[in-house]
Amino acid sequence: MGLSEKFHNRIQRYIKILQKYADRIWYPPLIGMLAALDNFVIIIPNDGILISSSMLTPRRWFSLALSVAIGSTVGASILASFVETQGFEWILEMYPGINETKSWIWTADFFEKYGMLLVFIVAITPVMQQPSIIVASLAETPLFLLAAIVFSGRFIKFLLMAYVGSHAPRFLNKMWGLKGELNDVGINRDTL
Repeated sequence: MGLSEKFHNRIQRYIKILQKYADRIWYPPLIGMLAALDNFVIIIPNDGILISSSMLTPRRWFSLALSVAIGSTVGASILASFVETQGFEWILEMYPGINETKSWIWTADFFEKYGMLLVFIVAITPVMQQPSIIVASLAETPLFLLAAIVFSGRFIKFLLMAYVGSHAPRFLNKMWGLKGELNDVGINRDTL
């Protein structure tokens, strides 16, 4: 068993423990906090947690989606605030070599051409949002505007995911970019 496989097994184990409490009142804010934290650690399968949680507690799909959208927005806002106050050097300390990756170069080019439309597109898709948040912050985008756009995209995305998870889980097989997230939380797409 490789290191990556051990890591994914550990994540699945922790998520199964966490989801035993999906019906508790504190569960939506907790997964919202995990969504905020994911802006810094990039290993939390928020999409998968949201979908599987809405499958476990279908009547809570809206509050789950809202909590994860708020958490993701708060995390993005904190990341943007750190970038504004600490500068690009802090980013390179946190994410060494990030400015040399293909996604960074693509993000910077796209942001230069389309501005905040990039942030919305990234927020509404299962693409990692950190590069777009960092680039927008480096471009001195007002924090309120950045947060409003991130929330708009994330709320639409998570609302759709939670609704599908609670009302039409078989449709998940057709949704792009979710295979890894669903595997991380122990959902086998072949059994949906």
